[in-house]
Amino acid sequence: MTVKLPIVALCLAFASACGQAAGAPVAAGAGYNPADLAFSQQMIPHHLQTIEVAELAEKKSGDAYVQRVARDLIKKERADVELMSSWLRSWGAAVPSTPPRSGHAMPGMLSSVQITELRRRSGAAFDTLWASLLARHLGSGVRMAESVTEEGEHVPTATLARGLIPEQRALIEELGERADQE
Repeated sequence: MTVKLPIVALCLAFASACGQAAGAPVAAGAGYNPADLAFSQQMIPHHLQTIEVAELAEKKSGDAYVQRVARDLIKKERADVELMSSWLRSWGAAVPSTPPRSGHAMPGMLSSVQITELRRRSGAAFDTLWASLLARHLGSGVRMAESVTEEGEHVPTATLARGLIPEQRALIEELGERADQE
C-alpha cells in the first residue's frame, strides 16, 4: 500500500490540474472528485486504444473467438466512452478524443512499436500477440477501475468501474489461456 499512495497522489494532482485547466475545478460536494475526473480522462484514451486493437482483430484474425471478442469489446467500450464523455462534459472538463500515441506515460498503453507489430501480423501469429498484448492492456484498466472504486465519490463512476473489474478479469484469464495454447 505504500507504493500506491504516491501514485494516487500523482493522479489526484494530475486530475486537479486538468480540471482547472479545463475551467472546471473540482469543488467539495460536487458529487465527484479528482479521482473520478482522472479515471474518465484516462479510461477514455485507454478504451479508444482497446477499440483500435479490436478493430485490427476484425481485419487480421481468422479465429471466430478473437473476432467475437473484438466485436464485443468495440460495442462495450464505445458505450463506456460515450458515458464517461457525458460525465466529463457535465463537469466542464476536457474530453479526450483519440488514443494517445507513443511517448504517452499512461501505464498499460500499447506502444507504437507494439501496434505496428500487430499490424504486420495475421492469422495465428496475430492472434497470439493480440491476446497477450490485450490481456496486459486490460489489466491496467482493471487497476484504474480498482483505484477509482477506492478513491472516487461519483456513484455512476463507481458503478461502471465495479462492473468493468470482473468482466475484464474474466476476459484477461480467457486471453491468457488462448495465448498459452497457441
